Amino acid sequence: MSERAKSKSRRFKFPEEASVIFALLVLVGIVGTLRPTFLKPQNLLNLAASYSISALLAGCIVYLLSMGEIDLSFGWILNLSAVVAGLSMIAGVPVWIAIILGIVAGGLMGAINGFLTVVMRLPLIIVTLGTASVFQGISLISNKSGSVVPTDEKLTSNIFFRALGGEIDTPVPFILIFVVFAFLVLHLTLHKTRFGYRILAIGSNPEAARLAGIPTKRIKILVCALMGVVSGIGGVLFLGFRGAVDPSTGANLLLPVVAAAIIGGTPLSGGAGTVWGSLVGALIVGVIGVGVVFLGIDAVWSTLVTGLVIIFAIGVDQVVRVRKNRAG
Repeated sequence: MSERAKSKSRRFKFPEEASVIFALLVLVGIVGTLRPTFLKPQNLLNLAASYSISALLAGCIVYLLSMGEIDLSFGWILNLSAVVAGLSMIAGVPVWIAIILGIVAGGLMGAINGFLTVVMRLPLIIVTLGTASVFQGISLISNKSGSVVPTDEKLTSNIFFRALGGEIDTPVPFILIFVVFAFLVLHLTLHKTRFGYRILAIGSNPEAARLAGIPTKRIKILVCALMGVVSGIGGVLFLGFRGAVDPSTGANLLLPVVAAAIIGGTPLSGGAGTVWGSLVGALIVGVIGVGVVFLGIDAVWSTLVTGLVIIFAIGVDQVVRVRKNRAG
């Protein structure tokens, strides 16, 4: 092989998400081979739309994992944000203002998480173990343990509900278009801005980041607030997509969201993260969940399979990390 060819070979690198994309294609191929109807374009679009909100949350939780933190409360932030937006609409607040109120509420809850983490000097996982119950309790009190359903025709005829509810005919569901755009913004912010660089620096070595002049406390609060904002956006998207919010909305998001980020290639140790990988990871979780149904297997098995995939992904990441350390 010539020196030029060797040089090109050394320079070429597969994108870090390549292995996850390959795993997704293999998984889709297996389910599609066993149940060809699974591969119908409409079925695939419906699958992607159904998991789009958990994918959006996974894209943002990559920021926290990259910083060496994890939030347990985002599901209830989503729930309470949707309740705030829904009750505001029912009370007569214009739809778009109600949406903003829901998102702002999410941001405030996220900022509270960050503030408590910094002030109490505790890991975010410990703080959010408590705030998750607080947010859940406020939600249950606010909606009187019932569903919030904006049923007024003036509300449901709004373009927000019509677009997310699929009443406006588009080749691709509107919610998917929005989520892909959001992923582009999240990716560019994490990997192309000073803010993103600081997040990764804190995750790599918090003390070194502090000594380098990075305001670690402020960055933590901002990232937690961002997680809250994205959870709030997820809440209003859920309200528009489903048309209602019930007391259990968001309760089961923790596993699929964190699983998507980990399967996508973001390590729990911090210092690195892949936003696009979390999107692929969310699709893998979705294919597992929907695939077992198509194969006629009890849906409860999807949780078991997802857990095994998480363990496998963590194991592979650890092996790769050990080999890199030995090579270095």
